[in-house]
Amino acid sequence: MRISRELLIDLARRETERRGAENNVLSGYLIGSLARGDPQFGDSADIDLVLIHRNSPPAEREMMRLSQQVHLDIAHHAQDLYLKPSELRVHPWLGPSLCEPIFLYDPEHFLEWAQAGARGQFFRADHTHTRARAFLDRARQSSSLLPVSSRWVRTYCRAVLEAANAVACLTGFPVAGRRLSLQLNDAAQTLEYPELYGGFLQLLGADSLHDWSIPETLGTWARTFDEATTSSPDPLLSSCRRDYYLNAFQVLAERGEAKAILWPMITTWEQAIHALNQSENLEQHHYEWMRILENLGVSAERRSTRMNDLEQYLDRNEAFIEGWAERSGA
Repeated sequence: MRISRELLIDLARRETERRGAENNVLSGYLIGSLARGDPQFGDSADIDLVLIHRNSPPAEREMMRLSQQVHLDIAHHAQDLYLKPSELRVHPWLGPSLCEPIFLYDPEHFLEWAQAGARGQFFRADHTHTRARAFLDRARQSSSLLPVSSRWVRTYCRAVLEAANAVACLTGFPVAGRRLSLQLNDAAQTLEYPELYGGFLQLLGADSLHDWSIPETLGTWARTFDEATTSSPDPLLSSCRRDYYLNAFQVLAERGEAKAILWPMITTWEQAIHALNQSENLEQHHYEWMRILENLGVSAERRSTRMNDLEQYLDRNEAFIEGWAERSGA
């Protein structure tokens, strides 16, 4: 099947209209790489679809395979989330999502009404500054949980991304997805703040990349993901996500952008290990996981050092944000 942007949008629209006929879906819209116009990467694509439900949605997240190359990544939202549109414009994630979506289904014009309020003055400096501060607050909250978190790597990676997005969103939109590192590098160049990208990579142990084999590491990641898929109902570990990530990792490595693999690789690997807690083969998978963490310098033994590095990154980013706000009249 030839993948085109028009085909992907049409597939999403058909599915949204089908669900709308069930009388619970009020509106549906597209976000992410498809909405931006560049959905395919590594010969695969996901369709980031948001469905707004009249009542409580059946789940928060859902994956639906459409072909070997394409799947729907569906976020389910309750209608109540959109009832104060003017507040959504300063929400760090929903604000950007509602700024430039693709409308698929909105027979009652609910989404049109919500988007009008959220998009109004979206790019005003004080609203941009508020979204940046929201990311900073989230990062500091995540950082404060690190000493007691039972899933330290997950909490740490979340804090690192939130700290980076606090600055990246000054360009208008936060970074996310398989290409988030590439997007973060673009934001760093736009803002003339190289520390944004360099500091992000350093916190993930990018300096150690020369010490490990990319093909071997990706093979180990894939085996762990495969086993987690068979034993976990987590939609983020659905089988359709395996090649979606692996193909992108391979493309990035072939382009000489192996550092851009780190954040999605670490976070998906951690999810898989967490899902395998009761697996008979956990010991072997856990050994390989501990080895990669040690190689990257983000193991439990390095926790204190990484927390200090993260705090310094946060402080530098906060200073940059406040300087930007002063120059922009926020």
